Amino acid sequence: MDNNNSITKTEERKRGQHLGAEERGIIQGLKRLGYSNRAIAREIHCSPSTVGYELQRGT
Repeated sequence: MDNNNSITKTEERKRGQHLGAEERGIIQGLKRLGYSNRAIAREIHCSPSTVGYELQRGT
């Protein structure tokens, strides 16, 4: 899946792979801009629930 409109240069993630510091920062930044969890997940190629868990953790 090639998404040229993606804000990040993150490649598609393999299942079970942890988020990096860059991706955590992107999640926080996009949430502050009003993006939904689903939209953020599309940008960093992960599950919307992963985004939700990360926001709950507050990291």
